[in-house]
Amino acid sequence: MRFIGRLAVPSLLGLAAATVVLAACAPGPQRPPGGGPSQPSASSNPSAAAPGAVPSSTAGRTPGAATAELQVVVVRAPGEPEQRWTLRCSGADLLPGSTHPTGAAACALVAARPEVLAPPPKDQVCTQQYGGPEVATVTGTVNGTPVDRRFTRTDGCGISAWKVAVPLLGAPGGAV
Repeated sequence: MRFIGRLAVPSLLGLAAATVVLAACAPGPQRPPGGGPSQPSASSNPSAAAPGAVPSSTAGRTPGAATAELQVVVVRAPGEPEQRWTLRCSGADLLPGSTHPTGAAACALVAARPEVLAPPPKDQVCTQQYGGPEVATVTGTVNGTPVDRRFTRTDGCGISAWKVAVPLLGAPGGAV
């Protein structure tokens, strides 16, 4: 066994292997909505809007602000009636035509953290715990990018995602 200073070479190799394992477990970069590669946002590059994306109305919008046109449907438990809302935002500002009961908070969330609406990574490892029967779908567009996100609370990842999205989906087990 060769010694380097006071450490044996096998000890250094073990330390290197542990570092590689820990690095592989570290969280990676956030994925943009749609799960594709990062692209400049529409706010940093106004000409980067999705081809063919046409806002339904420009009335009341702050120039240059991100826009959201979303339909939110929440079912609190099997057999319960759907809760349906329209959310229209210009940046963090709520626009006329919104029916969401906490629209201002929902717009603030979507403007600050649009990645909340990105599909979860397919290779995401989640704890197997049950958080409740709630199911929600959010469809529409944010900054011209299509959104089609389903939320459930059937595992640890879903519980965490719902917790972040509470301003948009409402608290588990209760109405918004």
